[in-house]
Amino acid sequence: MKSRIFRSKYYASILVLAGALLFTNCEKEPISEDGLNSSDVKHEESLTKAQKDYLNENAIDIDIIDIDWCSIIPNLSGYYYANDGGHYYVRHIGNQIYWFGEHPSGNWANVFKGTVEGKTISGSFYDVPKGRIAGYGSLTLSVGCFGSGFTKLTGNNFGGSVWTKTTKPAYLPRPRTAGFGVVNDSNDITGRWIGNDGGFYYIRQIGNRVVWFGERGFSSGRPTWSNVAWGSRFYSQLWLDWVDVPKGNTNSDGGILRGFVEGPNYITLGHNTGGFGGSKLWR
Repeated sequence: MKSRIFRSKYYASILVLAGALLFTNCEKEPISEDGLNSSDVKHEESLTKAQKDYLNENAIDIDIIDIDWCSIIPNLSGYYYANDGGHYYVRHIGNQIYWFGEHPSGNWANVFKGTVEGKTISGSFYDVPKGRIAGYGSLTLSVGCFGSGFTKLTGNNFGGSVWTKTTKPAYLPRPRTAGFGVVNDSNDITGRWIGNDGGFYYIRQIGNRVVWFGERGFSSGRPTWSNVAWGSRFYSQLWLDWVDVPKGNTNSDGGILRGFVEGPNYITLGHNTGGFGGSKLWR
């Protein structure tokens, strides 16, 4: 009698356990589908759009399906999100790559310039005083399939290692006070400067190397324009090239800037090309 009761309880336990497992498995499937990472979805949408744009721009039959996308390097301009939590605004002109990268916390911000050769980008980055870290160094990157992102090959002084091209967020980090820099020093122009064009310019000088990031006029969470500049200082003279980056809404290919450090906290700019509007900067 006890044996039958034991078997009955045993079978009942098996049925309850089986039912629980079945219920659990039924619940897992919709959770898995609903839990798709939104950033992955945006990345796929961005990649699909880039592929269609490439076909249209190059007059390739949209019905062709046998395309080795990974062998194609498209224009790499756009917004990238990296595994260091940073926003990266990349501009690709000819074989040159420029970017401005920043962490929303304001901990760091940097400017990069490099050269594309095949599926490799080689260049240098400099932190600028929109952030608090003041590093610099070299980077070598590998370009992902059809420009879907980058991975770092070399660069020990740089935290990020994976960049994913995706849709730019609606609201982006605004201007802030300088995270490092000096004032009242004609020999070092590192710091935040304000232009007579209303722009905020975060300038970094190391030796005779000068770089900056500039932005102006936030509207609906994005600046009207944003640019990077890269060049040299010879005594009081500044020789810079500049280009817009896609944090802002303008898309100029840039040009040249020639400036003079007139005093410890005053710079004049002249002989500007490419539509650059500012002519005076104050620190």
